Amino acid sequence: MKLFSKQFLKKLALSGVFTLILLVLVEIILSFFQLFPADYYTMTPNSGFTWKINSEEITGIYQDSEVSFDELGARSISKYQDKEHKIVVFGGSTTACFALTQSKDWPALLEKKLGDSYWVGNFGRPGNSSNHHVLQFKHILEKPELSDVKTVVIMQGVNDFVAYLISADSYLNSPNKDLKRFAFQHIPDDHLPFYKRFTLYKLGSSAKRNILFYFKHSDHLTKAVEDIKLLKQKSKIIDELPDLTAGLAHYEKNIKDLIKQANEKKIKLVFVTQATMWKPDLEKKYEDLMVTSGFANNEAFYSTKAFYEGMEVFNERLMKVCDQNNISYVDLKLPKTTESFYDDFHFNESGAELTSDQIAQSLKMLLKE
Repeated sequence: MKLFSKQFLKKLALSGVFTLILLVLVEIILSFFQLFPADYYTMTPNSGFTWKINSEEITGIYQDSEVSFDELGARSISKYQDKEHKIVVFGGSTTACFALTQSKDWPALLEKKLGDSYWVGNFGRPGNSSNHHVLQFKHILEKPELSDVKTVVIMQGVNDFVAYLISADSYLNSPNKDLKRFAFQHIPDDHLPFYKRFTLYKLGSSAKRNILFYFKHSDHLTKAVEDIKLLKQKSKIIDELPDLTAGLAHYEKNIKDLIKQANEKKIKLVFVTQATMWKPDLEKKYEDLMVTSGFANNEAFYSTKAFYEGMEVFNERLMKVCDQNNISYVDLKLPKTTESFYDDFHFNESGAELTSDQIAQSLKMLLKE
């Protein structure tokens, strides 16, 4: 029995040594290929995916969405090297527009409307708020390829408002390292523990993220949405919002930070207010499309009236700060129907077209100045 145990332990040790040597060799080989970017990228450069769209469930979108990112990690429809004027766009999911195919998101349509000399780089990232845009403005615009960018457009507000409702503490006090992880798909790894710098570790983490991303977004368009709607029918609906003072103060601080950065870089900054389908006494056929909840535990939901009032306050704060600092903005006004949205605030094809029209009209005048 002891002999068997010694032989087993010896084989186990040899296997461990062999496996370790193999992993080291694989790591050395993989390191030569530089599979993972060592800089700040909102999305993985030269990557993409297809989002299957069920047109019966998603009103106003009629084809699967092809999403791809260029070497800067931007969603774009042309090569930045070929264009005289570059415009960078930051925002959350209403800027990323992953449900819309590459040529139909509003930044792509904006580029077409501005003309052949313009490149519009869409750096939108779902879930991002002004907390993340402050970091993206700083790091993305440090790229040598974007050193001549003179205009930045930022659509923001809804993720600030909703994030504050869900967890005021997280919105107000998240550590910088946590914000970076959510603002960027890739960041420099010099601050990471040594084992997290290994290519093998990054491959495993990337595979996990991609799997979670796939199932999360598939569910968002199918089962998860239906579950939220059913839960909402059985839950308490609240008309009164909590005190938004702290959230608005933090939002204003971020807006001023972005303005400061833009002034330092001599960049023309243009904000876009957040348009939504929310309004008091929303018709039932549109109310049934609402999927946003104000509580993380989903035990109760704020009414669309409450959401409307809160969004108005956040938009008003953005415009007030812009007016005080002589910063341009587009107060986006869209029909609060499925002519613009397929749910609370995400644009369908018609909504993206209407959005690009309004932003292009304003930008054309601003760029002449």
